[in-house]
Amino acid sequence: MVDREFRDDDRLRRTLPAHRTYWRRMSRLGVLLHGGSWREGCGEMLVVKAATRGELQQVLGEDPYVQEHLVLETRIRALEALVEAAEQPPAAVPGRPGPAGESGPAGEAGPRTDTQLSAHEWRVARMMLAGLTNRQIAERFAVSPRAVEQHITRIYRKLSISRRAQLAVAIQGDLPRAGELAAAG
Repeated sequence: MVDREFRDDDRLRRTLPAHRTYWRRMSRLGVLLHGGSWREGCGEMLVVKAATRGELQQVLGEDPYVQEHLVLETRIRALEALVEAAEQPPAAVPGRPGPAGESGPAGEAGPRTDTQLSAHEWRVARMMLAGLTNRQIAERFAVSPRAVEQHITRIYRKLSISRRAQLAVAIQGDLPRAGELAAAG
């Protein structure tokens, strides 16, 4: 998973068509699995399939935004690590309180607020991180896809996000900088 922030200048808008063409090609090749922009196009979240860190660096390096020096910051995290973190009890997720009655980061239980995900919402979020579609999630819970969409809408509202690509960052907190993953591995 790659989270990138871009320089906001005229070159970003001029380079956008080449950037989109590049990532469409990567999608057709099976390298880009999912992606989306955030903060009015000044950042993006990409789920990229790469066998090695070097292969990932090569794919990212060929992006027209990188070649135009428009990328301010890149954060990379193995998707498996994000899914594992999401499977931890909600109290273990930094900056996000757990469901009512569960201990928070300081070991204190507190009343529920509108920003806390219910246990069921956490299950749905974990399934989303695992790559299940709304229909697949609905089948697992034996409910309609519309019911799943309503849960996802509540999750997005509580986490102040608007796209599936933003979910991992919203529940995980800050991702490591590009060099941190290589140092840890």
